[in-house]
Amino acid sequence: MRPDVKLRRVFASGLALVLASGPAAAHPDITMECRVLFNFESGKLTGLGEAWTFDAAFSEQLVADYDEDHDGTFDDVESGAMEREVFGNLAGIHYYTFLTIADREQADLKPFGFRARQEGGLVTFAFGIKLPEPLDPALYPVRVELKDPEFAVYAVLSGDQPALLRGDAGGHCRAAIRDDRENPYFDGTVIPQEIRLVCS
Repeated sequence: MRPDVKLRRVFASGLALVLASGPAAAHPDITMECRVLFNFESGKLTGLGEAWTFDAAFSEQLVADYDEDHDGTFDDVESGAMEREVFGNLAGIHYYTFLTIADREQADLKPFGFRARQEGGLVTFAFGIKLPEPLDPALYPVRVELKDPEFAVYAVLSGDQPALLRGDAGGHCRAAIRDDRENPYFDGTVIPQEIRLVCS
């Protein structure tokens, strides 16, 4: 069986379980622990970096399907296959990334630099997202939520450095994290975590 078919089945099985269970009893089939980096250049925010570390069961599936030479690492070919067959299929749901700038949701996200790695039995996807143009977050408020609206995948922020700022030379900004109770999803049963840039 082709690896992309296997992976689609894993995602689909999680979604089928959710729909069959109903909102009250539903639980995701895949969990990923996330970190977000805000990249500044010359005082302006230019883009985001993200890292998703998958749970042990899904990581094992990814390793079985994509580490073709069984050497414990993903080379460029193996990582490229995951980018096409797994990550590329997430465009329709914003790559689980809901980015809002000045209260306007950014629909056309363009990831770059995708890499997959494995460490300690867990697989991590890392990539960047460029903003349409550099902006001053003090003038254009920025908020980010990572979520799968269908709740087949549960995205949770890491307990260790969930949000980082790089290049904010003046230290004018900080990342504030809160539960976004005003905007629950999956029939109102799941509360997303929001990262908001607070800048002076």
